[in-house]
Amino acid sequence: MEAALTGQPWTEATITAALPAFALDYTPMSDMRASAAYRLETAQNMLWRAYHDSAGVPASVLGVRP
Repeated sequence: MEAALTGQPWTEATITAALPAFALDYTPMSDMRASAAYRLETAQNMLWRAYHDSAGVPASVLGVRP
């Protein structure tokens, strides 16, 4: 994930291109609280949230994309 972002401009295109790297670098567990797929999607959404926060774009708790 870090390699996909390092040296790249901080843009939506960079985030979109880097999202598949989560599946390679991050292997969440499944348990009774959340599935691995849900945890992976949540981690990806946290990257979107960080992008929007740094860009000053307001984000809703119901979605991170405006």
